[in-house]
Amino acid sequence: MANMPEKVIENIKEMKTVAFVTVGDDGRPNVVPVQNMIIKDPETVLIGDNFFKKTAANLQKPDRNVAICSWVEREGALAKGVLKREGYQVKGVANYTTEGPDYEAMKKAMSEKLPRKGCVTVKVTEVYEVSPGPNAGSQIA
Repeated sequence: MANMPEKVIENIKEMKTVAFVTVGDDGRPNVVPVQNMIIKDPETVLIGDNFFKKTAANLQKPDRNVAICSWVEREGALAKGVLKREGYQVKGVANYTTEGPDYEAMKKAMSEKLPRKGCVTVKVTEVYEVSPGPNAGSQIA
């Protein structure tokens, strides 16, 4: 497993909505926006399932490879009229649960008005820089 650097954790928290990617048995990717998320620790992310369909189907087998991508705009121009963007891709191994401590923590964090069907526990394996520039694509953890 890998630890997310603090700057990655802060980026994810600041963005509030991230892109979450899963892959089906047929190899086809699926990406959805996700807001219900907890950074449990630097190597674990919890994602709440309220409305997943293809995503939940893709996670029915244990230890599925997934990715999370976040990016925010920062003040300070790279060029006139262009904001600096800071982004990261977190890859990991995911497991879907409907009971246990991770599910209960996620359920507590989600609105009671939502279905709160399950929890995806992602163990971080790799972290990459995706900000525009010479370090784009570089592994940082």
